[in-house]
Amino acid sequence: MDNAIRILIVEDVATDAELAIRQLKREGLAVDAKRVDTEEALLAVLRNESPDVILSDYSLPGFNGLSALRIAKAEKPDIPFIFLSGTIGEETAIEALKSGAVDYVLKTNMNRLGPAVRRALDETRMRDAHQQAEARFRDLIEYAPHAVVVLDRSGRIQIFNAAAEILFGYSRSDAIGAESGMVIPGCFEDWHRRLSENFRKGAEAAASPQVTFETTARRKDGNEFPAEISLSPLQTNEGLWISGVVRDISVRKYHEERITRLSRIHTVLSGINTAIVRMRDRSRFLEEVCRIAMDDGLFAAAWIGILDHERGLLLPEAWAGVEREFLDELRISTDSSQPKGRGPGALSMILKSPMVVNDIYADPRLAPWRERLLARGYGSLCVMPLIVEGQAAGALILYARESDMFNEEELRLLATVAADISFALDHFGKEDRLNYLAYFDPVTGLPNRTLFQDRLGQLVAREGADSYREKIAVVLLGLDRFRIINETFGRAAADGVLREVAKRLRDCLPDPAYLARIHADYFAFVMKEVRSEGDVVALLERSVNPALAEHFPGIGEDVRVTATAGIVLYPTDGRDVDSLLRNAEAALKNAKVSKSSYLFYTAAMNARAAERLSIENRLRRALEEEQFVLHYQPKVDVDSGLIVGLEALIRWQEPNGNLVPPEKFIHVLEDTGLIVEVGNWVIKRAHRQYREWMAKGLATPRIAVNVSQLQIRQKDFVNHVLRTIEDIRAGEFELEITESLFMEGEDQDAARAKLGALRECGITMAIDDFGTGYSSLSYIAQLPIDTLKIDKSFIEDMASSEGHMAIVSTIISLAHSLKLKVVAEGVETQEQYDLLKKLHCDQIQGFVYSRSLSPEEVELKLMAA
Repeated sequence: MDNAIRILIVEDVATDAELAIRQLKREGLAVDAKRVDTEEALLAVLRNESPDVILSDYSLPGFNGLSALRIAKAEKPDIPFIFLSGTIGEETAIEALKSGAVDYVLKTNMNRLGPAVRRALDETRMRDAHQQAEARFRDLIEYAPHAVVVLDRSGRIQIFNAAAEILFGYSRSDAIGAESGMVIPGCFEDWHRRLSENFRKGAEAAASPQVTFETTARRKDGNEFPAEISLSPLQTNEGLWISGVVRDISVRKYHEERITRLSRIHTVLSGINTAIVRMRDRSRFLEEVCRIAMDDGLFAAAWIGILDHERGLLLPEAWAGVEREFLDELRISTDSSQPKGRGPGALSMILKSPMVVNDIYADPRLAPWRERLLARGYGSLCVMPLIVEGQAAGALILYARESDMFNEEELRLLATVAADISFALDHFGKEDRLNYLAYFDPVTGLPNRTLFQDRLGQLVAREGADSYREKIAVVLLGLDRFRIINETFGRAAADGVLREVAKRLRDCLPDPAYLARIHADYFAFVMKEVRSEGDVVALLERSVNPALAEHFPGIGEDVRVTATAGIVLYPTDGRDVDSLLRNAEAALKNAKVSKSSYLFYTAAMNARAAERLSIENRLRRALEEEQFVLHYQPKVDVDSGLIVGLEALIRWQEPNGNLVPPEKFIHVLEDTGLIVEVGNWVIKRAHRQYREWMAKGLATPRIAVNVSQLQIRQKDFVNHVLRTIEDIRAGEFELEITESLFMEGEDQDAARAKLGALRECGITMAIDDFGTGYSSLSYIAQLPIDTLKIDKSFIEDMASSEGHMAIVSTIISLAHSLKLKVVAEGVETQEQYDLLKKLHCDQIQGFVYSRSLSPEEVELKLMAA
């Protein structure tokens, strides 16, 4: 009976009630009926239950059907009430229907009972659905994120949601019943007509009948704001209503206006850049700039003044939107004796900084000019200084009719506009203005490589005609570690350093006309009338180096700029420009490699360069064809004489069988970056060799592998090593690094963290060639290492040099105090071995015990142990 219709029958005759129930069942209705015959019983049921339908007789003892109807409507007004009576007349039936009954059925016509009940239930369901939909509609409106205002067909407000209260400032009670114009400006009749037409057309064409427009709305306090209003037709029983969604678009309008303004400045900038390329006459160019500012930038007026430095006056040279007479009356002066002319325009040029007045009416700085500016309808202005070679050459002045026209974003773009105009002014006066950038460096203003080669060629031709009476020196100057300055302090600071270097070189060179910037961090200059190499050295050491030694602003107090020089002499080192520059570059590269402050060219340098290029090409092929092999040099415990470790040493075995020693190719691997791939191969090959010896049952000692700084700097260095030697147990593998890793570069902390992570995984760490760098043992104590390897340069002289003996003794003693193992490298004599044993050195490595061995030779030694 879960789906049965719950029927309450108000009937004093039980048989009549039973007949009604049977009739409903006969017509296919499942019924769950309850009968009452008194007011009290009726009230009790209605207060505790909710029947679906009430069937009531009209004549009842003690009370009648109309009384039952009143009780039902008072208690449960939504339950349909049907009279089922044999005595009800037409007038009574009409009164019952007016009082809220939904139907009446005569007991003599019971066939109508089923349809009447069904119709009553259907109407109830439809009414409930309508009420739910209406409630949802009202909730949607009430909790909508935007203001919603619903107008009836007469244009009065009928719905005003919470968002509308917040947006307009009116309470709901204020708004309901008010005319639409209170919140939505415009003609209601026009909207209603348009929406009616749209509604009809939309129904025919399945199109949206909505009307959306932007306007200015007003809040209760009188403040106006830009609004987007979407009006939609709302069909009701009372006719076509209008639903309006109101959005405050102040933020959107602000950004649209901002983008529009910035787009205008971009258009101005583009137009000016086009004019720079296209135009050759300065006056016409400046006139075009002013026209572009007015036409494309939509400024009220624009003019460009050029500063007369002698008189301190800003003289108009080009203008648009304003007359020359007006500009002459402004009389803008940088002269301190003319205070009346020192407004924002003069201050802009004095300070070399933009000046903005966003409210001409209120800004006191414009007092001398205010009336004339306001009379022309100007609300704000901007002065952009034009800077040429570090000095104010003039100004671009822009006027706008609106106040608050110029913001920071516009000023940044206008600064670019001013910079481009300044650039054009700087170069218009030069005879080779069309080719300036082809012959001059834009950062320093110095000649570039092309112009330097041309001037050097002319000089060589003249000297050649004079039969080389005196030598010419060509000096190529390379700034040291300039890339680090660029990466650390940024391009702007680096360009500042280049400009300052150029300035200092101009000031200290005897003939700055032959100074040039020929590459990113390379400068070149010529020294004429050179009698000997000493003349060039004297110039470098007495003039150039001291000039560069002074602090450079913008890069930190502790940062110093140094330079390395490669020098060639004409005609000794070359008789044409190409050979002179090529040989100077060779000398410079060799000077940088040897860490010399300068080197003179020798013929051997080019031979070495050719050899290096050959080695580099062969090395790339060697890596592809796996021509590398590993040899191993034993590390021997000083006390027991047993092998306790092996250092893996790479050898290059060329196809002809020759073994190339590492000193011939390691530095090339490092310079080319191939050391990363080769170093990874060494780790993988040493690990495989270790596993092979272990598989043969040999007592294999720990294997040490050298890793370069470039390897460690790789982001995946730690993961790569751990993946390669994942099955190595703690203490079976060691990495050797040089102490310079922690003394150079900016990534010392990162390197320390990577090695620390590997050490925590059981890989031991050793510092190789200790003593050749500048680190102290107190600094070493902070590093994640286990072993120090004393450089062989101290070992080979320790028997004859008390100083070296003291150094070795101190290193061993202090290393042991830090709980570090000590390995002596390059031990070649028994005397050295005995001395190291007395000093309690832990291990030795060198020819006194064994040279480096092939894997097969190592295997024989391990089998014999």
